[in-house]
Amino acid sequence: MKFYRIKQFIWGIESSFKKIDYSYIETYLNNNEIMMFNKLKKSDKHHCIRVCKDSVMLLKNNNIKMDEYRVGKIALLHDIGKSKYHINLIEKSLIVLLDKFTKGNLKKYDNIKQINIYYNHPKIGYEMLKTRNYDKELLEVVRYHHNKKKFKKNKIIDIISICDNKN
Repeated sequence: MKFYRIKQFIWGIESSFKKIDYSYIETYLNNNEIMMFNKLKKSDKHHCIRVCKDSVMLLKNNNIKMDEYRVGKIALLHDIGKSKYHINLIEKSLIVLLDKFTKGNLKKYDNIKQINIYYNHPKIGYEMLKTRNYDKELLEVVRYHHNKKKFKKNKIIDIISICDNKN
């Protein structure tokens, strides 16, 4: 787990967009969704693209019969709540460390914007998207991608959660 966090930190520093990243986004998102997606920080966009690529690959490699475009769209939008307030890489690293040291008790300080976004971005993303006429399943996956116990027996949330944890 320690090396995973180091890898994430390096990804956050090095992230740069390539032409293929833009074409990947355009494959799964419409123009309005791209505008929303572009409000994410660069490192969060890269994270969502990695989750999307891994989710689609998981479908194909395991011959899972599911709508690839739907899964891709949800994967790209799963962290959209982070666009409400940006946390820089140092702040995020500190929150991750403090969360570990306090065994999750840092949550009670969610009146601090950085902590609120870190813990509550799924709910914030859900609130952002529910005004845009998305269906219940997409909204619930965004809302519970870190707490899939609340949304059981759904293959999409299982796939997004697996790929999100990997990236």
